[in-house]
Amino acid sequence: MREFLDKNGRLIWRLVLNQIGLTVFGLMTSMAASALDVSMSNGDGVVRRTCMIWVSVFSILFYMYIDYMAIKEEGQRDKIRADAGRIKLDIWRGAKIALCAGALNILLAVFIFVFGLLGAENGPALEWAGGISGSAKMIAAIIQAMYWGVMLGWSGAATIGEVTPFAFILIPLPAIAISTVAYILGTREFSLVKNIKKLFTPESK
Repeated sequence: MREFLDKNGRLIWRLVLNQIGLTVFGLMTSMAASALDVSMSNGDGVVRRTCMIWVSVFSILFYMYIDYMAIKEEGQRDKIRADAGRIKLDIWRGAKIALCAGALNILLAVFIFVFGLLGAENGPALEWAGGISGSAKMIAAIIQAMYWGVMLGWSGAATIGEVTPFAFILIPLPAIAISTVAYILGTREFSLVKNIKKLFTPESK
């Protein structure tokens, strides 16, 4: 594990910085959506909820794209190294890097889910467990601000505290999935951008 972190620390940190950057972006756009709601609908929440959903979707897609490009580039470099006989390809390297970069997200999701069940009214209803789950939700809400619109808008919850704990389990999955796919496509020299361009570029005769 130590060797893996030493080898991939730079890229892991890059993915962490990507999340921090999009978190700041998510916070700014959420505040802008709230201000727009007050100015357009006197704060009844309709405009804010709609804006937050669309802004959140854009933020998530942008977050996935920059992670995709970072991991894909590493896959391309590994393909060159492997062809030269310098390394042996590990197709799961992208997934492992994403798991390390999202370790805090995963840990918070486990805390929220497990202690949320222990603190649920229809369960053991342990007050201390509910407190831990609520605190973990607050931390997760801060570092995963780009998901606010999706969690609140589509769930119908008024606050992050009302969002089902299961939603926090799902949050780390897209980044892990996109990193896995990006690395594999990078090692196979597949370019998503070029293939999309081909769809809109007429063939020359």
